[in-house]
Amino acid sequence: MNAVFEYVSALPRHALWRLASLGETEQTPGPRQPCAAVLKRFDLDLVGFLNRLTRDELDRIAEALEIDSSGAIGQLRARLWMRGAEREAFGVSELGRPWQPLPIVLGGKLVYMGDRGGVAPPTASVPRPVPHPVAPPPAEGPGEGPDEPDCLELLLEAASNLIGVRLGPPERDKGAFGSRIAALLGVPERGRSEPDWRGEVEIKTVPVVRDRSGFWRVKEDPAVSMEHASPIAKLARVLWIARIADDSESPILSWFYQELDAGVGQLVETYLHRRPKGGAGATTRGWYLHKRFFARSGFLRSLNG
Repeated sequence: MNAVFEYVSALPRHALWRLASLGETEQTPGPRQPCAAVLKRFDLDLVGFLNRLTRDELDRIAEALEIDSSGAIGQLRARLWMRGAEREAFGVSELGRPWQPLPIVLGGKLVYMGDRGGVAPPTASVPRPVPHPVAPPPAEGPGEGPDEPDCLELLLEAASNLIGVRLGPPERDKGAFGSRIAALLGVPERGRSEPDWRGEVEIKTVPVVRDRSGFWRVKEDPAVSMEHASPIAKLARVLWIARIADDSESPILSWFYQELDAGVGQLVETYLHRRPKGGAGATTRGWYLHKRFFARSGFLRSLNG
């Protein structure tokens, strides 16, 4: 049984033409048989199919199959996915297994959270709750913050001690949060193109917000480096620090440490892009990672379970 095949039968012809023509141009016109083209494109991609449908189209399918269509569009997509997945798997016993993962709803869309491997601090519940406030670490060395950690284990321990620290209100310069976190970790500003901690581990802040579904999502594409610096060198070993961006106190939520392997490297190649760095009229450019990288890299799974 194929859920897309069943759902397509409830769509009007103009919707099929729209789905069949996605990505087509004047040089590559849409197919003459839109239903067959839609089935071919989304045969094994129920999530992609449902994410492409409008609210009216989703409502049509729900009405035809007598499925509750109330609530937000993301809830309806999740309801239709579950119904289709159950029928394809002949029950719920296979759902949630590695070969049939469960998507979550982020921004009204269904999203599979990948698990490419990485290290994160333990948590008693998921999605991770907003941590209770904790005081920043006291100064220990001659500078304004603690001493620089001597090894990776101590760096990660220092990152765990920052969970719950409030960074304060956002500033015009988004890099100020990164500088503040580096100082709290005891990592000095070196101003060079190599990674922050001893030239081995890059420390990057990722702004996250709570989606209406209750899960954490990345608010915006984080910057990796300036255009002239090597982004791959920066991403070889990264300590991602999740900062809650829709809280005026900017609490540190968690961290995720990841090393570049073949799988992560492929994601970087897919989602790394250049664009202007700064506000309107900016002339400098930088390297950024698209938000979808964090859905597939394991970062979001470390926050949402």
